[in-house]
Amino acid sequence: MSAHLIIEDGQPWWWDSADIWVVPGNDPNGPPGAPVAGSSNYLWGRVHNTGSSASNGVRVDFYWADPSGLIAVGAATAIGSAFADLAPGATQEVLCLVPWFPVIVNGGHECLLAVAHGAGDINPLPEPLPNGFLFQPQQHEQIAQRNVQVVQAARRAQMLSITVAALARQARKVELHLERGGELAARLLATLGLEKWQPAKEASISAGLSHEPHCNDGTAEEQTLALDVPRGQAVAVYLSLRANKLPPYQYALLRVLETQDGKVMGGNTYLIVGSEDGREEQTS
Repeated sequence: MSAHLIIEDGQPWWWDSADIWVVPGNDPNGPPGAPVAGSSNYLWGRVHNTGSSASNGVRVDFYWADPSGLIAVGAATAIGSAFADLAPGATQEVLCLVPWFPVIVNGGHECLLAVAHGAGDINPLPEPLPNGFLFQPQQHEQIAQRNVQVVQAARRAQMLSITVAALARQARKVELHLERGGELAARLLATLGLEKWQPAKEASISAGLSHEPHCNDGTAEEQTLALDVPRGQAVAVYLSLRANKLPPYQYALLRVLETQDGKVMGGNTYLIVGSEDGREEQTS
């Protein structure tokens, strides 16, 4: 008999996990929402044991990283850990006791990762994770990723930066693609404080990718962008986003998919909401 530890991925893309969320402010038991850059935020995770034996002293490690399709140990920054005792079939929400202070340079938009280690796990991860180990949630059930940003709809173009990184020993040829439409799971919306929001029936969104930032100056905007990333380096790409006013409590989705040799390696999810309810731009 074995334990079987899982932190659930998002659907349809793993980086939309609802098993990682943020509580901004100094009260870890406050309402979930978007992190506030430069201020105290608390991280929560949800870990499951679907196995037939208990796993006591399970440790869930939390990390942040610049969003990229490939994130390795050494490129991600450890935040802290949480602990749980999980009986067979149990699920537990766990709190990282170390507060997280998102860096202002990224506007608070960082990728979050959670990794579970526990005794008796049927498919344990290396302990500790070796330098260069790839966080690949789609291959490891004990790893989950959250890379979702909430953006206010605005007619004036907003420039959002995206990072594409290569590992130390290998250059990469990457393509970025825009994907429009769809909806998010109710559990994920709840962790953003957006329980009442529904997918917009109609949404007018203009978006494009470019190698350089621009301010709606007529520069061509690409729906697909090819990149050559030198080994051990990261390349910045810019997403220009404009959206007409959305009805109250409705949202539109835009994703940037990072592909290599036709395979999706990662991505960013942008949840676009109206501003009539007074919400400020958020990231998570």
